[in-house]
Amino acid sequence: MAGNIRVLIVDDLPETRENVRKLLQFESDIEVIGQAGTGEEAVQMAKEHQPDIILMDINMPGIDGIGASQQITESVPSVQIIIMSVQSDPNYLRRAMMAGARDFLTKPFGGDELVAAIRRVHDKRPTVTSAPARQARQVTNNLPDEPMAAPEGNLIAVYSPKGGAGCTTVAINLAVALARRGRRTILVDGSLQFGDVSVMLNMKAVTSIADLSDRGNELDQDLVSSISQVHRSNLNVLLAPPRPEMADVVTEENIKQLLATLKESFDFIIVDTTSYLSEKTLAILDLSDRIVLIAQQNLSSLKNVSRFFDLAESLEYETQKVWLIVNRAKSKQGKGISVHDVGKALKRPIYGTIPDDELTVSDASNRGVPIVMGEHQKKAISLAIMKVADQIAKELMEGKVSVSKVEPDKPSGLFGRLFSRREKAGG
Repeated sequence: MAGNIRVLIVDDLPETRENVRKLLQFESDIEVIGQAGTGEEAVQMAKEHQPDIILMDINMPGIDGIGASQQITESVPSVQIIIMSVQSDPNYLRRAMMAGARDFLTKPFGGDELVAAIRRVHDKRPTVTSAPARQARQVTNNLPDEPMAAPEGNLIAVYSPKGGAGCTTVAINLAVALARRGRRTILVDGSLQFGDVSVMLNMKAVTSIADLSDRGNELDQDLVSSISQVHRSNLNVLLAPPRPEMADVVTEENIKQLLATLKESFDFIIVDTTSYLSEKTLAILDLSDRIVLIAQQNLSSLKNVSRFFDLAESLEYETQKVWLIVNRAKSKQGKGISVHDVGKALKRPIYGTIPDDELTVSDASNRGVPIVMGEHQKKAISLAIMKVADQIAKELMEGKVSVSKVEPDKPSGLFGRLFSRREKAGG
């Protein structure tokens, strides 16, 4: 049928091919057009039938799935490939993506997982309609064809100088709230060594930011789309590497290139950061349009947040770039520190407060369901986060003023930049 997703199954085991076919036989919008038992046969059938999706096994005699995928991508670029393998090692993932695969399924997988991957890859396939549209506009208006500059997306870093402040919870729920408001939003787990976004969203780290680390000039919207995943809230998610040692392959330059690419495709890029001010974290903060700074009502948090404000001033961040949020806010009890006391002590306006609700946060985290979705979305903590998200959208979308660009002649690194400023001041 004309509207169906046409699928070719490639695996050297006939029983595996048949099992996959059976998983798809009751899907009205998916049609299995053929099966291939070798990489060579897959390449030939791809050229002849030009399917929409190829389900490609990696381990096959002769040309393996990686080699076949590379040949197909070069000869029939419209075909989208999903790799199937019992191996979930990151090296396999990296090789598969470099060969042109758009997704990766680890065997054994269920019917729901398979169908979801096929539809996701098909929906995100590249389109080639922009050139004719540009030509028609030029003839109609009789004007030179000048590309229209698309507005850049808004980069928001969620940061706290003290660990355990709830940055990940705030980042996830802000991102989900924006996505559910119809904003094109992507969440990036910038805690590269020990990121928790995948766990808290109940998502499998099949691909991660590490898969983009060595792509250089290949980094574009299509490649990012193939590596990111889509949460059921319609939020795009770019996960942290699955193992701590893999964080080392992601460089400061990789992060800068990635964030610049994301700003071309999304209205909002929310980055969950680590409290440690590494060069990578500093690059994220430098490039951010806004920093959502998380504070709590205790002296330790106030001390570190105050120091960060001093640092932000030394780094010449504009005042409006940093938004102070009090998380786990509690009403004043006895001689405790009130929310008003926080603002007074820091001499900064408080952009928003998120009430303390440990039971809800714990339940949502354990079940992998964001607070702003499901049974908790009417609770005070959820409404507070959605209010902050709406404030962010209103302020940034009404008229974006970039205050975050770092001049190219500034020294790189935290200490280099601080020392340079001291020299300029004659210190």
